[in-house]
Amino acid sequence: MVTLLLGAFALLIVVGTPIWIAMAGSALLVIFMEGIPLTVAAQRIVAGVQSFPLLAIPLFTLAGSLMNASGISERLFSFTKALVGHIRGGPAHTLVVGEVFLSGISGSSVADTAAAARVFVPQLEKMGYPRAFGAALSAVAGTLGPIIPPSILMVVYAWQANISLGSLFVAGIIPGLVMAGCIMATIAILALKRDFRAAGAFSLGNLWTEFKYASLALLMPVLIIVGFRAGLFTATEIAGVAAAYSLVVGMLVYRTIRLADLPAILVGTARETAVILAIVAAASPFSWILAVDQAPQLVTDFMKSISTDPLVVLLILNIALLIAGMFMETIAIMIILVPILLPLLTSLQIDLVHFGIVLLVNLVIGQVTPPVGVLCFVAMAITKVRLGPLFRELWPFLIALVVALAIITYVPALSLWLPRVAGF
Repeated sequence: MVTLLLGAFALLIVVGTPIWIAMAGSALLVIFMEGIPLTVAAQRIVAGVQSFPLLAIPLFTLAGSLMNASGISERLFSFTKALVGHIRGGPAHTLVVGEVFLSGISGSSVADTAAAARVFVPQLEKMGYPRAFGAALSAVAGTLGPIIPPSILMVVYAWQANISLGSLFVAGIIPGLVMAGCIMATIAILALKRDFRAAGAFSLGNLWTEFKYASLALLMPVLIIVGFRAGLFTATEIAGVAAAYSLVVGMLVYRTIRLADLPAILVGTARETAVILAIVAAASPFSWILAVDQAPQLVTDFMKSISTDPLVVLLILNIALLIAGMFMETIAIMIILVPILLPLLTSLQIDLVHFGIVLLVNLVIGQVTPPVGVLCFVAMAITKVRLGPLFRELWPFLIALVVALAIITYVPALSLWLPRVAGF
């Protein structure tokens, strides 16, 4: 069954079939060929999305959409410009630090990349930075979105691995900062080599003013983490609180969201959610067939025949995930591979929270790696930069992200220390 399933899936992907149709179609073919009642497929599809924790996905998506619609990204970028704009290469550093804060609000790499490309690339170009450099940096900085909480990908992984979403959220903070640090180190090197300039002098008064303007946005990640830690909210409830908070801030405080804007925001949220849950639903019968045919045990036995050293296994998995991320959508990879890998991870005593962060970092690197590279295409569409010039500016940052991945993989304390200190 597995051979037919994966063969049909690969063929459908090659001919350009959408990922969720490829998974559902290949699963239906196997079910039909094996003489299993087709009602089983329907039952598995419904069961795949019939989970209370998955309600957090549309709610966090709505919260991010409301925050973006309220113009909060501009406020955050103004604050970070006042914070780091005065150093060499300051405008580029401002974009990365701004994405760190923005990631704590939206949790969407696509939304964060779009905001950075729209707001910052024109400013960088005016200061003499190549447009392709700004587009590449927007795409790379967008990878921080799913790593720094909240994160929709974390919701899916925590649901699959049956671990605490709160611990996973907290675990992503330091690795996200490590990634940002590697990106900023690359900017510093390029700034010296290419004589990138700063964005003006530092002003404590201006920093305080911009902090006050952005304070309500900066409060949202604190609200999420404290709500989890205090046991006030479940994952789904905190997503609802985040959406309500975003609505109040946008409509009543900043007054940048009008009642007439809500239908478009809700429709956009519904579309984004539908894409994610369609993949989750279609992957359910796909994963069920793999489980019935004992694919997890086969993978575990195969990997153990190569090595039982967790460090070696993690290296192999990193390489495999980086390659997979180049060609497949992130959530599809998670839905297919996590159930297969869980027995292997458990048998080798690899912490599931740590591996979750390693997995997500691999997948977000895939989002800026051609040929799929969704964040590259978002930045290209907004900035009107072609792929060739963008990729020439992109490769130093890809090296930086791979270095960050290696550090995060082989220093588990970066992911596990903060959840332990926070009591998760």
